[in-house]
Amino acid sequence: MPPSLRNPFLRGFHDLRVERVVQITYADNSPPCYRALHPAQNQLPNEAINLRPCLFDDDYAVITDSERVPSLVHMRCPADGRVSTVLYQVIGSHLGRLLHLGDLPSEEAARDLIEQLSFATGHYSRSWEISSAHLPAEAFEYLQVRAWCNSPASFFECFELNSSHAVGCKLYSTPWVAGMETESRSCSIDEVRARLRDDHVPPALLQLLLLAGQADTRFLIFDPDAAALPELPLFTEN
Repeated sequence: MPPSLRNPFLRGFHDLRVERVVQITYADNSPPCYRALHPAQNQLPNEAINLRPCLFDDDYAVITDSERVPSLVHMRCPADGRVSTVLYQVIGSHLGRLLHLGDLPSEEAARDLIEQLSFATGHYSRSWEISSAHLPAEAFEYLQVRAWCNSPASFFECFELNSSHAVGCKLYSTPWVAGMETESRSCSIDEVRARLRDDHVPPALLQLLLLAGQADTRFLIFDPDAAALPELPLFTEN
């Protein structure tokens, strides 16, 4: 899959995560700054951090009150400050950029926000209808044959919509995720790619299915009368 191709099936924020940070006051009339705790002190509970003196640089903060600063901690040009509060910031990716989405007073509140932003508490659209012109003729015919023969592939099966001359795919075990860490209901995208190639899925269709599966799409319908997505290539007859 070309790395430059933006996934048009992704909507909203992705790769949501929580990071504990400290708000530091350090000089009169200067705005506070925010730093993550140094990894060597990640085990400290909030009560051992809040309202405590610290050292900080451009990357981390290190609590110095009642704590022996680990010898492995190296800081560039450390400054003195005091932690004024502990916050849990929510970070997400959007259009390839990391964005700071908000600060919450507790980890529980931050994870509740992630649950809402990721639609984990309700139902949302997992269906797409896109132009069949995003597929070469032979790839669209491949889908038609799969639908006619009622022959499901490893990770998807096809169905035909006769009145609109469209063909749909139902994807299984989505989202298909990169890397080794997958949820129990998810599959590795490398495994899916290998299985789809074993099923002789045409390359253009394989790429679209992988993009849709990464975005947790469940139904993908290719319709001659549907709108085209500007991010995807078009295959037109000469």
